[in-house]
Amino acid sequence: MPRILVVEDDKDLNRLVCSCLRREGYDVVCAFDGEEALTHLSEGKYDLLLTDIMMPKVDGFDLAEKAKLIDKNMPIVFMTAKDDKPSQLLGYRLGIDDYIVKPFDIDVLIMKMGAILRRAKIENEKTITIGNFSMNTVEGRMPKRE
Repeated sequence: MPRILVVEDDKDLNRLVCSCLRREGYDVVCAFDGEEALTHLSEGKYDLLLTDIMMPKVDGFDLAEKAKLIDKNMPIVFMTAKDDKPSQLLGYRLGIDDYIVKPFDIDVLIMKMGAILRRAKIENEKTITIGNFSMNTVEGRMPKRE
């Protein structure tokens, strides 16, 4: 089950997003500021970081930059009220995978998270599996069975 770190200082929105992701079967850890998120990131592995930008202590830009130093392959998604082009460009330059502007539809957020996690799994494992068929995307062959 994918492990997601949700970082949002709005407690109601944080609880809503975490609850919806848990209902979808994700292992979710909630943090309310960037400093708390960095502690969680240093203590364990996460499959995806979902974070606000405007937060106390450590903002989302700094968090994304530091998170990439901890795990360069971990997907990062910003969910923010900052809808300006410079913020979006900076986020993508820092290596985020998606930028979702508030207010957003929670169902769309969940679908985007699933798509990003599927792509990250293929990228990290270098294997595509469809039904009973698996193929190593680097070597172009089926992996050995154990």
